[in-house]
Amino acid sequence: MDCNNRRSRMKTPRGIRNNNPGNLDKGSPWQGLVANPDEPRFCTFKDPVWGIRALAVTLITYHDKRRAKDGSSIDTIREVIERWAPPNENNTDAYINEVSKAVGVTADMIIDLHDYDILRPLVEAIIRHENGRGPLKTLNTWYAAEVIEEGLRRAGVVKSVKTVKAVPVTKETAGATVTAGIGLAQLADVMPQVSAAMDKAQGHISSGDTVRIIFGIATIVVAGFIAWSQVRKHQKGMV
Repeated sequence: MDCNNRRSRMKTPRGIRNNNPGNLDKGSPWQGLVANPDEPRFCTFKDPVWGIRALAVTLITYHDKRRAKDGSSIDTIREVIERWAPPNENNTDAYINEVSKAVGVTADMIIDLHDYDILRPLVEAIIRHENGRGPLKTLNTWYAAEVIEEGLRRAGVVKSVKTVKAVPVTKETAGATVTAGIGLAQLADVMPQVSAAMDKAQGHISSGDTVRIIFGIATIVVAGFIAWSQVRKHQKGMV
């Protein structure tokens, strides 16, 4: 590695160089770990997705298995960050404020870390805080959206699939359905007469005689008007 490349690499934050954007300490046998004799303290992963997965799994473990200082479940941003970044090494209050703003909740609001819409901005805010501002316009500023999504997927948290809601049954929708049904029923009542008129009209049209052709077309128009009139009358309660 030449001097320029070495200087460029050293300017990149340690967490990004190690594919460990949460700066997790060595100790746990994480998936995706690689040996790095130049790194005495922090984990090194073979690619960022594994480091993001480890970060997400750590937060979920806090939520599911660890306890806050008061003995309650860790289920607020304040409790998560107090566990993640204790005051002996961090400006914990500033960390809490930054992460709360990114997630869009207050520091003491109850949250569910299995919720993709909570965990994703939480993970991205931690990456941003741990590594500073990166070159991208994503929330975390270091990784593209698909890299974050894959890391969360490997941690077992995926984006919910939006479904199209069924049309609710109301007086209006029920009325429209009934009206449509009545219209079809009335149309069925007059269809035999319309069909007979159409048969007669076809004979006139195919005769080749101009007068009979005109008469046939007129018959079709009249038959259609009669059918439409019957449906309209029934809708208005006249029949």
